[in-house]
Amino acid sequence: MSDRSFTSFLVESFATLRRELPDVYRALCWHFDRREVTITVADELVVLRFEAQQVRRVAHALHPAITVATSKDSILSLVNARVTLVDAVLSDQLQLRGSPDDLLTFHDGLMIYLHGAVRAPSFPRLLRAYCDVA
Repeated sequence: MSDRSFTSFLVESFATLRRELPDVYRALCWHFDRREVTITVADELVVLRFEAQQVRRVAHALHPAITVATSKDSILSLVNARVTLVDAVLSDQLQLRGSPDDLLTFHDGLMIYLHGAVRAPSFPRLLRAYCDVA
């Protein structure tokens, strides 16, 4: 991953899950099936469209079920289990918008993603590259 953008990190992390932990990737896609999620980190916007078998990055949001806004530091706190999703929201480190059902789906989907990330052999390298840590 030569680009240290959040978009590159996220796209590569999904590719890593698909390659290294296909059951986790399928569970994630199934869990978010037919939902569009927008994620803004600093000023960088990523739009993801989930289908039963894949997640795709798309150029524009049509009908986002969930919108997320956060920072790189907050992402690292979540990944390193220094903060829970609830604590991140309550402390305004992470802003979430969506219906109650969609927000519950986001919580459970994020847990699937994080549990896969900690088991994927290539994930630490991706995270270091994103964080610019040697």
